[in-house]
Amino acid sequence: MSNLSFEEAINNLSDDDVKVRKEAIESLVGITDEEAIEPLIKATTDDNAQVRFKAAEILGSMGDVAVDKLIEEFTNAEGKDKRFLAFALKETEDEKVIPYFVEAVDDEDFGVRKVAVRALGELQADDELDTIAKCLEDEDWGVKLAAIQALGDLATDEAIQLIKDARKGEDDKDFKKSCNKAIKKAEKRQKAKASGETVVKVIPMSTIKEMEKTNMQKAIKEYERYVEAKMAKDAPYKRLCVLYRKENDYDNEVRVLETAIEVFADNDKKASYFKKRLAKLK
Repeated sequence: MSNLSFEEAINNLSDDDVKVRKEAIESLVGITDEEAIEPLIKATTDDNAQVRFKAAEILGSMGDVAVDKLIEEFTNAEGKDKRFLAFALKETEDEKVIPYFVEAVDDEDFGVRKVAVRALGELQADDELDTIAKCLEDEDWGVKLAAIQALGDLATDEAIQLIKDARKGEDDKDFKKSCNKAIKKAEKRQKAKASGETVVKVIPMSTIKEMEKTNMQKAIKEYERYVEAKMAKDAPYKRLCVLYRKENDYDNEVRVLETAIEVFADNDKKASYFKKRLAKLK
């Protein structure tokens, strides 16, 4: 773990030594201070890919705090400088960025177009079906695949039909596999919605556990998706309680415990763990 202060980390982002810059960016993980926004935005154009990516990831995790400044910078940026700003905007998960991604699907840089169309799917921009479909004709293969994934995220009948039409028009086996995967995902989401389940995008627990080592705030965010969906897996609730305890966040720990008790009301063995922990807090 780095012992850099906030001021030292910000200053070191401009150091000539890439090792110093890497240490600086790692020490800023989980930061929400507005003073970090501009230095981090500058870091998204760093010569080192690791620094660029981590800067964008941190900005995205800041959410509302950084989104307006990110939009401003994204609108004025050009070429490759927009790529990691696009990623940061996508990671904010703020619906206000949708119009900017709609415009960005026509960007001259294929990397920006790819992130833009993928974001429209992840943000559930149902009204932008035609915009996403347009990307199926993009000259870049990666953008076309991103469009297929985005349509799978939307999971509407119209989106599924577009995927099927695209699959029919291509001979490439890998492309067809991607289409089949997207259709399967979309149909699964449709069934979940039809049964009244909350559809939430989650990533594997093992991935989040590893994430705890490098970005605790993002790990908390990913665990919270399990709680939001009230999934019947006790591990996410347990890990969240541990992380909120480390953060001295009493209110959120209590909220997670009460949610877990509700979810596992019919499972005495699992519920008892959360009841005992809650009793100790109160």
